[in-house]
Amino acid sequence: MVKRNFRLWILLILVATCGLVSLRGRALSEEGCVTGTCHASLLTVKNLHPVAQMCDSCHQPLLTPHPQKGRKTFQLIQEVPGLCGMCHAPFGKKAHIHPPVKDGMCLTCHNPHGSDEPKLLAQPLKDLCLTCHSDKLAAKFLHGPASTGDCTACHNPHESDNKALTVKEGPALCVTCHFDMENEMKKKDVHPALLAGCPSCHNPHGSPYRRLLSAEGEQLCFQCHPQIGEKVEKSRIVHAPIKSEKGCPSCHSPHASENDKLLAKPGKALCLECHKDIIKKTMKVLHGPIAGAEGKCTPCHDPHGSPNDRLLVKEFPTDAYVPYTDNEFQLCFSCHNRDLLRYPDTSFATGFRDGDRNLHYLHVNRKDKGRNCKLCHNVHGSENQKLIATSVHFGKWELPLKYVKTETGGSCAPGCHKKLNYDRVTPGKEPEAPKPKEKEKEAK
Repeated sequence: MVKRNFRLWILLILVATCGLVSLRGRALSEEGCVTGTCHASLLTVKNLHPVAQMCDSCHQPLLTPHPQKGRKTFQLIQEVPGLCGMCHAPFGKKAHIHPPVKDGMCLTCHNPHGSDEPKLLAQPLKDLCLTCHSDKLAAKFLHGPASTGDCTACHNPHESDNKALTVKEGPALCVTCHFDMENEMKKKDVHPALLAGCPSCHNPHGSPYRRLLSAEGEQLCFQCHPQIGEKVEKSRIVHAPIKSEKGCPSCHSPHASENDKLLAKPGKALCLECHKDIIKKTMKVLHGPIAGAEGKCTPCHDPHGSPNDRLLVKEFPTDAYVPYTDNEFQLCFSCHNRDLLRYPDTSFATGFRDGDRNLHYLHVNRKDKGRNCKLCHNVHGSENQKLIATSVHFGKWELPLKYVKTETGGSCAPGCHKKLNYDRVTPGKEPEAPKPKEKEKEAK
């Protein structure tokens, strides 16, 4: 009797135990994969992958029961990236594909269940990109989007038809933020480097130089303009702005301009910003190259560098007296005819003659004290015709010329000799005193 009761109790205990196991299994089944003991933190994230709430959307049982220690009892329905492609349109149709995408490594960047970061990113965007591109932010000056880690402002993280996976091509990408460049690109002369894309001159991530330039100062410009760089390196005289802090942009707009050569202002107007006293209001006659609104200084001066003083494009002596040879005054005779001082007597080569006596020859074509052109002419402009100066520097003395012009000649009475007259028709003729009406005209 006792044995029978003992067996009955054992049977009742087993039935009760099985019932509890059955109830517990049903409870786990109702709770799903995420329980207090299994995958507890899987769904406790800010951004949840929608399919993560239905585990069998991606996972299927491999063995039962689940779990089994040391054994894999569930498997993916199919491998990544095919699994991801069941919901997400596959990539790979564009010219440039991000290597992790190309290799099907979706899980390198994304958490398949959920994340506290947008787009289910495995890390904050900046940190995620830097795991592979750690060199992009190792610079003193950083591009705004790069410094804040907003890489996708410029790059598509999956694929693009543009190099470097940029979201737009060439300048179109940069003008989305630097919208002032749109107006620059409508100007008459646009820098080819800008048309090719801003990274021609700027590093889009960071640089050791201000404005994210890829090189410092004039060296940046010389990368594309090596002939200018070579000239500057070899020149005895270098134009000061090139070596200034601002460098080439002192004269040239680096992006675009309405003027030729990307000049910030047209022709002589640009030069006169610094060389303010070259042209005076009293000058009625200007030297041909700088005359008129379209005047330019570059026919005589090299704007970058030169072996000659004052950046002259050809040799011009600075001394007051110059032993004359046919090689002297190369600058002047690149435009003017050298015949005007080759002949002692002439009836055609020059208007500065007394009868046929060539007064240019008399003053300049001498082996002992040939006069420099600048002893009579102001090379930029003058109150008098033919650029005859009112006075010239002679040592420390401001030597007056006292020049008078007539239709067929004139006179001068400088400090170096008494008044002398010349006339092409009547040699030595005294200039007539201006009549009252003529004086009024001259005053005007």
